[in-house]
Amino acid sequence: MTRILACIDASVYATSVADHAAWMASKLGAHVELLHAIQRKDAVAARHDLSGAVGLGAKSALLEELARIDEAEGRAAQETGRSLLAAGEKHLKDAGLADISVTHRHGGIVETILEREEGADFVVIGKRGASADFAAGHLGSKIERVVRASVKPVLVANRGFRPVRNVLIAYDGGKSAAKALEFVATSPLFEGMALHVVSIGETAEVEAKAKAAAEKLKARHTKVTAAMVPGHAANALVRYQQDNDCGLIVMGAYGHSPLRAMIVGSTTTEVMQACKVPVLLFR
Repeated sequence: MTRILACIDASVYATSVADHAAWMASKLGAHVELLHAIQRKDAVAARHDLSGAVGLGAKSALLEELARIDEAEGRAAQETGRSLLAAGEKHLKDAGLADISVTHRHGGIVETILEREEGADFVVIGKRGASADFAAGHLGSKIERVVRASVKPVLVANRGFRPVRNVLIAYDGGKSAAKALEFVATSPLFEGMALHVVSIGETAEVEAKAKAAAEKLKARHTKVTAAMVPGHAANALVRYQQDNDCGLIVMGAYGHSPLRAMIVGSTTTEVMQACKVPVLLFR
């Protein structure tokens, strides 16, 4: 059975993550595991504490106080996590799903997701974390780390779910793009949808790749369009998505090394930042 790992936190994206997981599960007949991870904070660092600069007696009392605060915060975090998972499970049941499990863990968020994805076929995460309202326009700090490290397809959910009718498949002929194309060509997730294979550039080689990709999709799907668009890759893809009201972007992720991405930027990151629809990424 297909398994979906849906990762929720206290951000406004938690409902959208549950909705996207429910949508995928209903199409694929999948099991959904709801995951919430509690990442422990360093109480001293969190308070910008300067205990190293005070005397031994004062330092001992301060550490005891910080330990009590840390313990209280731990209990609050556990209660918050249990509430989030209960609400998420109810949300999925209300959406008609019955095959659901919940997992509550302590540990690093990225490491916990990677551990739990071993038993999953897909990972669903929100575009931003609990500080979303303070970082509009930026990705959550863990998103790129999860996508780069994950070996499973990752769906990055936008702020709100809406039914998907048009899908943009970004295709450059690379290995990860080919994997994404193969999934779209064979998965029941896309049955009945209009599929747009979009390649960047205007050369004969680009045209040949786009048409070949479209032909592969036509073996199972009837509404397939091949398009070539010029310009900066991320800007062109997002513009095409908006002009054609595509509700989902499917693409290969991070085809270049982290060093190159640091120097010249990453199309994957730019697309995730700029678009307001979910992005399904393949490595």
